[in-house]
Amino acid sequence: MSVLREFFLNNIGLKAISLLLAFLLWVQVASQERVQRTVTLPVELVNMPPQLEISNDYVKTVEAEIRSGRGSSSLDERELAVVIDLTSSSPGTEVIPLTDQNPQGFLARALGQIQLIGIFPTESTITTTVRNKPPGAEILRITPDRIRLQLERTLRKIVRVTPELLGEPAKGFEVSGVEVTPSEVVLSGPESTVQTVSEAKTDPINVEGLSSPLSLNLYLDLEDARLRIENISSVQVEVTIEEKRREVRIRGVAVVKVPGDSEASLMTGKVQVVGTVPISFKGSIGVEDLEARVNVEGLQPQTEPHEIVPEIELSEEYVGSFRVQSVDPERVQVRVR
Repeated sequence: MSVLREFFLNNIGLKAISLLLAFLLWVQVASQERVQRTVTLPVELVNMPPQLEISNDYVKTVEAEIRSGRGSSSLDERELAVVIDLTSSSPGTEVIPLTDQNPQGFLARALGQIQLIGIFPTESTITTTVRNKPPGAEILRITPDRIRLQLERTLRKIVRVTPELLGEPAKGFEVSGVEVTPSEVVLSGPESTVQTVSEAKTDPINVEGLSSPLSLNLYLDLEDARLRIENISSVQVEVTIEEKRREVRIRGVAVVKVPGDSEASLMTGKVQVVGTVPISFKGSIGVEDLEARVNVEGLQPQTEPHEIVPEIELSEEYVGSFRVQSVDPERVQVRVR
C-alpha cells in the first residue's frame, strides 16, 4: 500500500500537468474533426436598381453542402441565406454562377462569407454572399450551381377597372348599372407583362338571387403576382339591381319655348319621346303628361336657326317611374330675327 501511495504522490505536480496537457491535446484533436451536412438556404435578392423588375420564375431556395469543425461556432441553418446583390445589374438575362470557378476564390474564410464574381456580356458584376456563415465553415457545393434572372424595365400604365359579376338577380330583376370608383388605376410591373394587360378585374361579385343594390369595397384580382396597383389597395363598387323595365314610346309631345313671351319662334312643333317604365307599371303615360321645353332666353338674332336640345318635363305623377331614353329629333330649331 505504501508503494502505491508513493507512486501516486511522488512528483504529483508534474503528473497533474501531464494529465492536463493530455486532456488539452485530446480537446484539440477532437475540435479538428470535420462535420459535413446539407442544408436548405433561402435566396434573397437585395439592392434591385430602381425601375428594374424580375419577370421570370427563379430559384427561391438552394441546397448547400457545408463542412465545419465540431469545435467551431454552432451552425444554425435558420440564420443562413444566399444573398445576391443586384446593385450592378441591368436589363437583360443575368446568369449568376454559384460555384468556386472565379479568380477571387469561392471561400473568403477571413471574412466569414463567400464572394462570387460573374462576368457577363453586359459587363455587369453581381456579388453573391452566404450570410451569417460561421468562421471556419466551408461551403463545398451549392445546388443548383447557378441562378437565372430575367430583368426588365418597370412599366407603368393606366388601365380601366372591370367589375366581374357572377350569377343572375332574382326573377324580374336585372343589373341596370355598375359604377366603380376609381374607374381607372395605375398598373406597374415588368414591361413585357404590363403591355399585355388592358384591364384590372375586381374580385368576383355574386348577384345571384338579389333584388336590391349592392355597395362593396373590393380588391383587384391581377392574376399575375408580378403586377402591382399603385397608390390604392381597393376600389368602391356600386351595383344597381332593380326591376326589369319595358320601353314606352310617346309620339306628338308638344315643344314649348321658355320664356313663353319670347319673340323667338319654334320651327319644330312636336317630338317623339322614348323611355322605359318598370314591367309592373300599370299606368298610362300620354302626350298630356310630357312637355319638350326649349330655353330660348338670351338667343341672339341670326340668319340660320338655332338648334337646341329640349328638356323633357314630366308630370309629377310619373317622376321616378318613367325614364327618358331618347328624343326624336334630338334638337329642335328656333329662329330669332
